Amino acid sequence: WIPALVDQLSSRAILLILDNCEHVLDAVVPLAAELLARCPDLVILATSREALNAPGETVWRVPPLAVPAESEARGINEMLSFGAIRLFVDRAAATSSFQISEENVSTVADICRRLDGVPLAIELAAARVKLLSVTQIRERLHDRFRLLAGGGRTVVARQRTLEATVDWSYELLAEVERRLLA
Repeated sequence: WIPALVDQLSSRAILLILDNCEHVLDAVVPLAAELLARCPDLVILATSREALNAPGETVWRVPPLAVPAESEARGINEMLSFGAIRLFVDRAAATSSFQISEENVSTVADICRRLDGVPLAIELAAARVKLLSVTQIRERLHDRFRLLAGGGRTVVARQRTLEATVDWSYELLAEVERRLLA
């Protein structure tokens, strides 16, 4: 199947996206190396929690989204300059009639801080706005795994809940790393 893939890609300028490579690194690295060697106009964008360590690789670490410091009282426009808050507002508005206001902006900021600016956790929390107020969401974040359970059916199983994401990541760890995490 690799020759057929090379045949399709070798005459085109194309971006090939390989997502969630961390669990198939042993297969992805040689495939990427061969494709890049035989397809001169190919660019590969691979997402992974672990570097591929392939020749010519450039690694971009994706940090958590920016959140305001707890002591910073800011207006709506300034708060929306933080990626975590913007993501929460966008996702909440997409699933409900949620609107950011002077009354709820500090609560939204607190939710984003409590979730450490992690995009998946913010998206899961924002989806709860159709059932709970932002104040209720904030109050229930003491049990993040329980609150952020049950994501959308179109999302891959390991990304439906925060617990599933952590479990999936835990399974990728070596035994010594698991002991250290515990």
